[in-house]
Amino acid sequence: MNTGYFVSAYATSPSSQAWEPELESQYFLELKKSPKILGIEHPFSLNEDKYPLPWLLENIPQHWSFTITTLPYFMNITDPFVGLASTQEEGRAQAVALMQQVCDYVAKLNQAFNRPLVKAVHLHSFPNNDQNNKRSHKEALITSLKEIKSMGWGQTQLNLEHCDAYVSTHAAEKGFLPLEDEIEALKAVHGYGIILNWARSAIEGHSSSTPLQHIEMAIKSGLLQGFFFSGCTDNKNNEYGYWKDTHMPPKNFIHGEYLQDDSLLGKDEITQSLRALSGCNNPLYMGVKVHDPSHFRVMAKRVGLNLETIHAVNSITL
Repeated sequence: MNTGYFVSAYATSPSSQAWEPELESQYFLELKKSPKILGIEHPFSLNEDKYPLPWLLENIPQHWSFTITTLPYFMNITDPFVGLASTQEEGRAQAVALMQQVCDYVAKLNQAFNRPLVKAVHLHSFPNNDQNNKRSHKEALITSLKEIKSMGWGQTQLNLEHCDAYVSTHAAEKGFLPLEDEIEALKAVHGYGIILNWARSAIEGHSSSTPLQHIEMAIKSGLLQGFFFSGCTDNKNNEYGYWKDTHMPPKNFIHGEYLQDDSLLGKDEITQSLRALSGCNNPLYMGVKVHDPSHFRVMAKRVGLNLETIHAVNSITL
């Protein structure tokens, strides 16, 4: 397969703990050398000390675009009832107000770069549910989606990224709404799309078949707009964790330096996913999301994890 990819660069950032602009510039310089990278998934943050606008203007090449994820920001909110699908009106309204700040940030970026830099914004069906609490509901999500849609996003796509939903058989990583509910909500409002992530679907079902089921559902709905490759493992002794959403790279079938033999995202799983995605009528954007769990900030590994994951996906011929 020959295509370009968005890279969740922040997940392997060498300055993830404390902002180090020179180190981050070196990291981006290496990523920019790859012709396979179309842009980055960029985290929204109210902390302007990290990825400040002057730094972005100096380090983002003209041919790159952004997808902006709101997930890291919402994950850091301590109130468990804040979210676009919240059953508590105060928490729902607070989440919508935060999305207005995201909208303002998108406009700021596009204006500063003097082009439609931001291709899409990824939002999520917070808050999480568990066996004791039902904190989210699709009707609340519908209300939020209607309000967000009216904010004025220009050419930027609004896409809901599905994360693992709450299920009764095992503890959830995210525990958001089921894909069925998200699809119903998006169809009720119109103008939104769906983004899938291989690992997050696999984690939901504790099965490598769940991503294929979700791809089929999303394509059938007509809403699928993008797909990110990220792995996970069922090995309890692996540093990435047992069925954890830690952005594990694929299985090392390309004989690289940084991929993981314990990963459930192998050659067959990538092939099956790409084959299923080929049935989508929408123009999809693809991405990779990997992480280095070690405390050693080795630049070659931070860059190599992304490039080898792209190479693994891109090596598949259908």
